[in-house]
Amino acid sequence: MRRFLKAFVTQGLSGHHLLPLILLITFLLPALYGNCAIANATENTEEIPRIYDNAGLLSTSEREKLEDMCITYGEKAGIEIFILTHNDPGAKEPEKYLEDFNATLPEGDRVLLLIDMNDRFIWIQGYGLAETYIHSKRIDKIYEAMKGSMGGGDYVEAFATYIKKSAAYMEDDTDLNWDHDYSASSPQSGDAYYDYYGDGRNDLWTSWWFQLIVSLILGGVIVGTMAYHSSGKMTTGGYTYMDRNHSGLIGRRDQYLRTRVTRVRRPKENTTTSHGKGGGFNAGGFRGGVSSGGRSHSSGGGRF
Repeated sequence: MRRFLKAFVTQGLSGHHLLPLILLITFLLPALYGNCAIANATENTEEIPRIYDNAGLLSTSEREKLEDMCITYGEKAGIEIFILTHNDPGAKEPEKYLEDFNATLPEGDRVLLLIDMNDRFIWIQGYGLAETYIHSKRIDKIYEAMKGSMGGGDYVEAFATYIKKSAAYMEDDTDLNWDHDYSASSPQSGDAYYDYYGDGRNDLWTSWWFQLIVSLILGGVIVGTMAYHSSGKMTTGGYTYMDRNHSGLIGRRDQYLRTRVTRVRRPKENTTTSHGKGGGFNAGGFRGGVSSGGRSHSSGGGRF
């Protein structure tokens, strides 16, 4: 193409040479420009919003203030900071919800916060460098620092605490999570997984399995007591009809009847890993998981 342009400038082109050049420029330049635009849109994450307030917890001014904080503190710490909220009773579990959202973004160093107002749940995940620095033990501290404000309805204060502490942890090089293998056993999914990280004292009394056990125990005691008092007492026994003066052993015989064989199914070994599940623990005791797309992350949180 450069040769064509040089000939066009220095010597000029005849009519039958000019037409192919025009066609080449017409089709080639838009294609090159389009590819560059797609690459820039994919790599430029500065234009991606940081706040997704689907639960409507923030006013316009509050959202703009927190948006600026996410960008300012995030650029200083070298990560992207996101906040998501929803009040959807049919939404996916917090772990999966954040994994699916992160899958829509290019891979990067970021921390994500989800506020589930329907189940009143706080959940945080760290990806890339944030997985190393904002690991589950530090996520627990962020959760503890912000859950009081969340419970009191001071959402701006809670989100600001999350932003500031996340950025601060990126500058703390102590006790980092370099081992991202979450293959150790732990609650894998469902309510049991999130109850494990919630307030166990409150969840114990409201959990269905605890209430079932208590109901069975009480029912057994009541039925046993009624059966005991309703049945008559036995006043006769075997000795009532025995003539002790003429009784005696007249013979003995052992008779084989049958043999019973009981077969018990051998339990399968637990080969479940954290891939695509709620998560697990690694050798250092850090919690996290791997999304269906293969992106490893730290995670943690609880109810408020």
